[in-house]
Amino acid sequence: MLKTFNFGHFIPISTVDWHSRSVSVIFFRGCQLRCPYCQNHAYITGSSEMDIEDMKSRISKTKPFISAVVFSGGEPTLQKDALIELAGFARSGSLAVGLETNGFGADVVMEMLDKDLLDKVFLDVKAPLDDPEQYAIVTGLNVDAGSKAAENTAMTLDKCIRAGIGLEVRTTVFRGLVGAEEVRKISQYLDECDCGNLTYAVQQGLSDNTLDMKDTEKFSRQEVLDMATAIKAANLKDIRIRTIENGEERIV
Repeated sequence: MLKTFNFGHFIPISTVDWHSRSVSVIFFRGCQLRCPYCQNHAYITGSSEMDIEDMKSRISKTKPFISAVVFSGGEPTLQKDALIELAGFARSGSLAVGLETNGFGADVVMEMLDKDLLDKVFLDVKAPLDDPEQYAIVTGLNVDAGSKAAENTAMTLDKCIRAGIGLEVRTTVFRGLVGAEEVRKISQYLDECDCGNLTYAVQQGLSDNTLDMKDTEKFSRQEVLDMATAIKAANLKDIRIRTIENGEERIV
């Protein structure tokens, strides 16, 4: 039986990680990607083992104040056994389960869906899914690995849509890397999916705490707003932006 997992961080109570919910957030260490604008790069590598039972105890202590647990990282699907065990524990306590993922672990997401362990997925779509070269650049991978990342992310997207669970797709925009044209292509791809109640969020990338882009000027709120309002996607009924200036704003 699994005793420990590679632990990153724990936020007992958050009101910003799942709209309209108070949640606990568990960060796992390890990630397949090396996105140059990553804000959580402290959790990409390293080892900090935590006892699974200790984490269950933390969840139990915060349960009176939360309605859900969100698993983040790093990339939580890299630690499948710990993720599934902790998600099952949360579910057994009548807590909703959310997963923040880069989409690479499509098989793990599918297993969690099959076991009814997910209520919502927050999926990072880093770049247009039909452009493996661009995906490789944005994720810091070689072209072959970037192509695999895009392919797996598309599979994760499809599985979540078919499962009918809550789904938010996020794209972080960063000057010189991902901008208006990429947002247009991603939204067009999403529009062609049977996306139901999917939320699409365009997020302002901030350079201060990035892996490799600390000197890059961020897009202004107005620039991010212009990207979102330019989206022509009849099937996207919920489009939002997130900026340091105004927080979250719903555009459609």
